[in-house]
Parts: sequence; structure tokens; C-alpha cells
Amino acid sequence: HMAMQGAARTGSSACEAGLGDASEALAQQVKDLQRGDPNAKEQWGAYTASVGGGIRDPSKHTAEFLQSFLVQLQSGMKVDTTAESQTMSEAVKLMQRRSSSFKEAWRLFCADYGSGMNDPAKHDLAYMVKFFDFIGMRNGASVAMAGGGGGGAGYSAAAGGYGAAAGGFG
Repeated sequence: HMAMQGAARTGSSACEAGLGDASEALAQQVKDLQRGDPNAKEQWGAYTASVGGGIRDPSKHTAEFLQSFLVQLQSGMKVDTTAESQTMSEAVKLMQRRSSSFKEAWRLFCADYGSGMNDPAKHDLAYMVKFFDFIGMRNGASVAMAGGGGGGAGYSAAAGGYGAAAGGFG
């Protein structure tokens, strides 16, 4: 009887591994396409923004989702990125007007990765997303180093504002 349970477990894990392998292979195919084809990269970004919850990492999606993207890409059907790109461009311009540190981060990013071209309207959606990922990673690291990620002295409306949580400075 024990041998039978072991066989049943092995069978189910083998089946799950088979599904995982297919998903991993498709995820790798999408990653390879993004590296080698700027259009595929832009389309993946638009596709994930449109129907994938903004999650760009192919390994975080199901095999069906990845397959749907690949079929759409191969068919030549494009996800329209114009409206989203305009919205993102307007957001960058607004943030430049409102925040000098944001403006400086954009300028430095453009100097390093955008041939010094500072006008957001001249960059595609993928570029602007890369910028937001860049500042998000930098700020995430800053918050983690400052200890802000664990509920210490952060903002708490219930406790009366900034630094008022347990262990805070309020």
C-alpha cells in the first residue's frame, strides 16, 4: 500500500514537472525574443500592460498566457501602445514639473540610456517603463536600507501620522 502512495505521488509530480517545463520553455522563448527583437520587447510590454496585470517577467505567467502572446506576435497583430505611451509621457512631464529630484533622475537616466534625449514624447513606452523600474529599484533599496519596509516608523493614519507606529519617532 505504501509503494502505491509513493507511485501516485511520483506520477503527479512528474505531471506537474511536465507542465512546469512547458511553461519554463515558453518563458525562455519570450525572454529570448525580447533580447533579440525590439518590436517583440515593446509588444510584450504592451501585452502585459494590457492583459497581464503589468507583470513583465515571463516566468510569472501561465503557459497559456505566454502561448497567446506568441501566437499574437507571430500573427503580426500589434497591441496599440500609442495612448499608453502618451499617458506615460504626460506623467513624466508632470513629475518633472512637480519634483526637482524626479527631474534630475530623468535627466541622468536619459544621459546614460537615452542618448541625452530628455523629451519623454521622443521615447517609446518600453523606455519609460524601464525608467520607472529603475527609480523603483533605487527607491526600494533606499527604503529597505532605511528599515522602512517592515512597519517601523512609516506612515500610519490609525496611529496619527508619520513615525507614530510602534517603535517610531512620533
